[in-house]
Amino acid sequence: MFKSMKYVWSENINNLYRIKSISKYELLADMRDSKLGIFWNFANPFIQVLTYYFVFGLVFNKKAVDGIAYMPWMLGGMVIWFFISPCITNGCNAVFTKLNVITKMKFPVSILPSTVSMKELFNHGCLMIILVFVFMFYGWYPSVHWLGLIYYCFCAVIFSICLSLTTSVLNMIARDTRKLILAIMRLLLYLTPILWSIDNVKRWPLIHKIMSANPIYYLVQGYRDCFFFHRGFLYYWKSGVCFWVITFILFAFGSYMMYKLKKKFVDMI
Repeated sequence: MFKSMKYVWSENINNLYRIKSISKYELLADMRDSKLGIFWNFANPFIQVLTYYFVFGLVFNKKAVDGIAYMPWMLGGMVIWFFISPCITNGCNAVFTKLNVITKMKFPVSILPSTVSMKELFNHGCLMIILVFVFMFYGWYPSVHWLGLIYYCFCAVIFSICLSLTTSVLNMIARDTRKLILAIMRLLLYLTPILWSIDNVKRWPLIHKIMSANPIYYLVQGYRDCFFFHRGFLYYWKSGVCFWVITFILFAFGSYMMYKLKKKFVDMI
């Protein structure tokens, strides 16, 4: 297993420039497919923000959470969901969409999940720009604590890549994998304390512990901490340990599958 982990790690490190180039090419290709180009990279997240504001801010009239108005509190968690959700769903399809390349030349297949995450980073940056203005409207201004977002964004990238290493191979074995991932992600949006506070399940200790161990919730609460609470990394150390343990297991298992089946992808077509 350690041999496969070393192989995947080395392949990604040695191909950083290739990862960057592929991500940039795919991003530009998406822009060329529409006349408005980069406009949609800002318009799509802006429309999503307006939608959630209408539904939860106006229709349901949600109350403040931990002294934070519901709209900025909710968006503080949704911003990382908007990033990691497409990373996971598109990462599942990362190998399958590049079959034409894999079958024609020797290609470092294990870098493909990384290219998906790097591409989505640009869209994440666009949403963050919009979010800054929304937060300023509510009286929350950028501070030195926001530098912690670099760490949590790094965590999100690593987690999505490690998970996609496994799901991209499983999707080659069974095409139903991506449909299953899409269904699970829709479910996780409501099961993860993003639209609701985790304090709502404190009356059920077991469920509360399971929710706290959710890797995605670690990222959500990390982003919110940087925006609003400023408690620091150590405050969430238990969730942090769970996050990195789960991420390491995903990396080990995903690397093993990628290494063992890398020469068989053509046969899986």
